[in-house]
Amino acid sequence: LTPADTGRLESTCGEVGHAVIPLPSPGLPLLEPNIAYQDEPLRAFLTAIEKGHAGFRGLFAAGAGLASIDQVERDIGVKLPADLRHLLAKHAGNVGEHQVLPGWELFSPARIVDEWRIWEQLRRTEFVPDGISCEPLGSIRPDEWWRLGWVPFCGDGGGNHLCVDMDPPDRGKSGQVISMWHDDGTRALIAGSLTEFIEILAKDAESGAIAWDAEWGGVQAATEA
Repeated sequence: LTPADTGRLESTCGEVGHAVIPLPSPGLPLLEPNIAYQDEPLRAFLTAIEKGHAGFRGLFAAGAGLASIDQVERDIGVKLPADLRHLLAKHAGNVGEHQVLPGWELFSPARIVDEWRIWEQLRRTEFVPDGISCEPLGSIRPDEWWRLGWVPFCGDGGGNHLCVDMDPPDRGKSGQVISMWHDDGTRALIAGSLTEFIEILAKDAESGAIAWDAEWGGVQAATEA
């Protein structure tokens, strides 16, 4: 996803409907009732991308234990949204440096903490002392370049991330997905939640808007694939 893609994603978010919530998968610890609703769009996304790369599922790491997920919250002092906890319990990041999301690597619990700490240090030493703000597109707080409640869960390897926003303004939604660029003040609202983001990816993968790019070794927008 690039800044140019955010408009398409934001418009797609409004099309996400409601479906019957499936029963949880046996043996998968749920962090909140009905959070297994995330599983169906994730399966749809994986199945669609597999058509272009048979080994795609193998690029996702095994799930993290609940102790590791809890440790993330203790380390950063931020409670994670239930759907991110659920995703980490299924897939604790990706294997290697493959971009298993369109343009993004999925982070492990330890990588989430590492990236968050980098931003926290920059916030403490540069952003807050210099009074640097951002330019939000959507219901996102504008008064800081990066906030402690913006938890990076994926990245492009170049210092840019998607974050779950656990410190939204009154008109925002806790757990919404936003873009975080290291050299651009634009902060775009990508989806109302991580689960909605995965729903968007599933629809885009099924329609062919995103696909596996063998040369790049990751999922890319069709115009780039």
